[in-house]
Amino acid sequence: MPTREDALRLAAAGWPVLPLRGKIPATAHGVKDATTDPATIARWWPGSAQHNIGARVPRSLIVLDIDPQNGGSLDALRAAAGGYLPQTLTVHSGRGTGGRHLYYLHPGGQVTSTRLPEGIDVKTDRGYCVMPPSLHPATGQPYRWELATPAHLPTELIARLRPAEPTPLPASLAASSRLPAALRAAHLARFVQDAPEGTRNARLYWAACEAIREGYGVTAFDLLEGAALVAGLSESEARRTIASARRTLGHGS
Repeated sequence: MPTREDALRLAAAGWPVLPLRGKIPATAHGVKDATTDPATIARWWPGSAQHNIGARVPRSLIVLDIDPQNGGSLDALRAAAGGYLPQTLTVHSGRGTGGRHLYYLHPGGQVTSTRLPEGIDVKTDRGYCVMPPSLHPATGQPYRWELATPAHLPTELIARLRPAEPTPLPASLAASSRLPAALRAAHLARFVQDAPEGTRNARLYWAACEAIREGYGVTAFDLLEGAALVAGLSESEARRTIASARRTLGHGS
């Protein structure tokens, strides 16, 4: 099991850390509590306390999280990158099914996982990752490093990480901005439901961002998810796109 010394070594190398129960933060404010302060870390790991270690993603880096449990694979990411992925700093999951975190230099600007292959997510400094030598809660096996210098992302991947260009707002939807919130949410859902093939993710992402900016409640997001399913997206695609909008606007990590 990871020790206080493991957490302190990571913090000394510049990684803000936090204690985890399995993969879940053991502190009140999650990733916001991550720190490199030795005194705080010592309080989190008193005596023989046993916690996994999480670390906030450094601002200079970006993580591509490959999750085979949700269909992600290194081959799919390589194909999306144009056939080549440079060797980079990597953490292999203790699950043992090929999951890994690939640490690349942040390309700057906004990034989103919306146009990445299924089962591949993006983490920035708003999020955290489980760090070696933490033990996977399902297998008890350790996460492990594959040490390398963080590389630049391939140009093809940078293009895929950029948010889609906003779709021009139809006159009917623009007019709906003067309607009550419930009707406005319904108009957003119809906008998503009627999306032609090739625009579904972009429309859902835009509509979710609008709903977040307007402060709509959970019912509006249920409407958007349902509309995306009608439009032809899978449930996982719809949820991932909405989650990406939340991360972009600072409402999730």
